[in-house]
Amino acid sequence: MKDKIYQYISYAVLGLAVLFSLFLVTTDNIAPFTTQAAVQKNVATIAAEVEGVVTQVYVKNGQQVSKGQALFSIDQSRYLIAVKQAQAELDQALESNSAKGQELVSAEQLTSQRALEKLNASRKMKRYESLLKQGTVTQQELEDTQLAYKVSVSTESAAKAEVKRIQVELATEQDNAAIELAKAKLAQAQLDLEHTVIKAKLAGSVSNLQLQTGSYLAAGASAMFVVSDQDTWLSADFNEKGIAHLKAGARVAVVFDALPGKVFQGKILNQDSAIYDASSQLGQLADVTNSDRWIREQQKIRTRISVNEQNPQLISGSRASVMVENGNWLVDTCAKLWMHLVSYFHYIY
Repeated sequence: MKDKIYQYISYAVLGLAVLFSLFLVTTDNIAPFTTQAAVQKNVATIAAEVEGVVTQVYVKNGQQVSKGQALFSIDQSRYLIAVKQAQAELDQALESNSAKGQELVSAEQLTSQRALEKLNASRKMKRYESLLKQGTVTQQELEDTQLAYKVSVSTESAAKAEVKRIQVELATEQDNAAIELAKAKLAQAQLDLEHTVIKAKLAGSVSNLQLQTGSYLAAGASAMFVVSDQDTWLSADFNEKGIAHLKAGARVAVVFDALPGKVFQGKILNQDSAIYDASSQLGQLADVTNSDRWIREQQKIRTRISVNEQNPQLISGSRASVMVENGNWLVDTCAKLWMHLVSYFHYIY
């Protein structure tokens, strides 16, 4: 009796092994399965926009930070000097422009004065002309008033010409450009000063922090990373034989290596339409690689998957196994059994 029981158990185990073997062999065509899947999160590279010596680090590795929170600062001395210098250049340009404005006011006042002098000379000349007829003034005195009138006309013309010259100078782009250039230099200096305090561009946790006070950072050099939990997805690579099932909206079962015994549900968001081809780079000759293998390795297709109720403790890069549901109850039942079996395997490895 015991032999029969052992025999039945052996047959059952063998039968299940054969069934699952057949299932796994054909899975790419009916319910694509992959162990090449990993959690992906938005990772912001934090770099200094200006160079200098780090004066203070405000965060620790693994610390949660909010958007706009100060992460570290760079020595401000040189940037404060740059702001003062730019401000002085702007003040100088404004003063130069203001001096010309005052010069224009003086020239306009002088023109008004010359106009009054010409008017007086004109009236005096007409009066002397009348007096000459009466014989009360001499011809010489009349000629003197006429000469004085001509001189007043000339001086008024010269004053008007000076006003126009100054107006032209004030209207030229050279003076305006000098002021605008000084303003731009001041704005850039103030921006550089502001960038000496590096702030988080998004909320998340600090990762790979190795920065220390006293370190010198070049502009653009990576200092740390901030990992965001707001946008998390699963990146999975399937064999291209299952491309018919890798459609947006297709339901999937997910098992994470870090969470044994649990099967999560999700769906395919989209798939990449191209992959990197190292043998055919733009502007270079194709690098043809010969292969003597009878059966070559299958091409992989990368898909992006959203997981329902994903554990936020999973780090970016956490590994997972994924199987796409077929829609057929028998195939999906086998798929669920397999995924639960895989989840229990993770208690061991």
